[in-house]
Amino acid sequence: MFKIKPWLSITLLVAALFQINAHAQSPRLEVELTLADLNVQPYHRPYVAVWLETPKRKHVTTLALWVQKAEWFKDLRQWWRKAGKSNAQFDGVSGATKRAGTYTISWDGNDLNDNPVTPGKYLLNIEVVREEGGRDYSRIELDLTQSEKITIEGKNEFATSFVTVSAR
Repeated sequence: MFKIKPWLSITLLVAALFQINAHAQSPRLEVELTLADLNVQPYHRPYVAVWLETPKRKHVTTLALWVQKAEWFKDLRQWWRKAGKSNAQFDGVSGATKRAGTYTISWDGNDLNDNPVTPGKYLLNIEVVREEGGRDYSRIELDLTQSEKITIEGKNEFATSFVTVSAR
């Protein structure tokens, strides 16, 4: 029979509690993104990338990536330069392109490897690109230690959208 030494069980318990506490303290984001209803021909559904960077512009994590095929990642130029060329796996955040409308992107406070992101100041980037169409890119500063709701003014490819930060 296998016996666990008392000091080992206490160490495992403390480690588990710190891990649970770290996840409980992770900030949450909700991005309410509105893709504009454009009256243009031909109309192609836009490619969308939403990601976080440090204030020094280093990629932290990608929250959403909507493209039809991986070969079109590079059309999201800003995102591609920061994250797309990496070896990261985007399966958990990627999806099909969407038609015009309002969509909610929820982020649980973890990076692509499911590690909690440290609360602090970050840059939220939103890039929306349409084949044979326009390109919108917006970057806003967020403080993940303070709960707030921020309005983002889109120009062409996305309309007025909102970001809600829930600090814990």
